[in-house]
Amino acid sequence: MTTTPPRSAAGTGPGTPRIPALRDGAGLLRIGLHLMLAALPLLAISAHVFGVIRMQDSAPILVIPLAAAIVALTVLAPHQGDRVVADGMLWGIVGCAIYDGFRLTTVHVFGWWADFIPVMGTWITGDPQDMTAGAVVGYLWRYIGDGGGIGITFFALASAFGLQRCSRRTAVIASVAFSVFPVWAGLIGTVWLAPRGQTMMFPLTWVTLTLSLVGHLIFGVVMGLGFHRSRAVRESWPWEPLTGELPVARAALPSPRAPHTPPTGQALDPDTWELWRQQLEANTRGRRTHGVR
Repeated sequence: MTTTPPRSAAGTGPGTPRIPALRDGAGLLRIGLHLMLAALPLLAISAHVFGVIRMQDSAPILVIPLAAAIVALTVLAPHQGDRVVADGMLWGIVGCAIYDGFRLTTVHVFGWWADFIPVMGTWITGDPQDMTAGAVVGYLWRYIGDGGGIGITFFALASAFGLQRCSRRTAVIASVAFSVFPVWAGLIGTVWLAPRGQTMMFPLTWVTLTLSLVGHLIFGVVMGLGFHRSRAVRESWPWEPLTGELPVARAALPSPRAPHTPPTGQALDPDTWELWRQQLEANTRGRRTHGVR
């Protein structure tokens, strides 16, 4: 008689990858904190330009303490979703660096517009005369806060909607769209709507609009390619996407072609190999019981 391999209480076999059935509240709270921190650097700039709260105040009161708390939480109590967040931050920084390769060329080589990042850094330091410190602080804020924060937000949202199951083209298109709206649109909206936006940041002309848009398109392409290449978004996103697809595809169990022929190259994980062996032994016993040689 053919036997069936034992199943766990959760209803999965030894060779089936663990698929979480529920979205754990602690993990969702963790992702929510990451998204809150990711949004704060950009929102702090807008709040400063609109005169709501100075970055000299929001940085030490809101952004830095929350960042320190989340880093400590990640180190002391790591969660599976943290890998997606880390990859998102990394690719956001890479995309920002490549974007700046284009932007700084148009600033320092062609002189088409000014670099307002050092000025933004002085909003944090509180010393508008020290542009060197402003440049250091401003670019740290830009790369880690702005670029990394946008990367975290896109990676988390794209994973939540199951974009890791889509093609590279789809991932890049989605990333570019996200970089244009809300990111680029939010920047231009701040410059345009704030009473002193064009004075504090940069004047809105066809040149600056085009250059800033091209820069965000570059950023979006790099971030989309990074998302598609990221193993973390395929292997570490711990919840079922909102589209209903499973976060990890069930491993198909190969059927042996002959009683003593293993699957191709035996390139299986130990659990799947053990399940295949149990089924092979059960089938062999069944054949012997019925007199089949």
